[in-house]
Amino acid sequence: MLMRVGKCLAMTFALGLVACGGFPTTHPDPAKNNPTTYKIDFKDCAQSYPETPDGVYLKRRISCMELKGWK
Repeated sequence: MLMRVGKCLAMTFALGLVACGGFPTTHPDPAKNNPTTYKIDFKDCAQSYPETPDGVYLKRRISCMELKGWK
């Protein structure tokens, strides 16, 4: 049982690292490439795609940011 929990935690941690590493951080438009605009766009995507137990929301948030022009 303890081994199973450990594997689950390890997989969750690995998924978190991969998902967080893939978030877009730069915008090609210099006027929008600033922390304030990034936070506004990220908050909008986070509200559009709330957290789910399966983690699909991360991929959707990344896609949302890419649709807004972030790379």
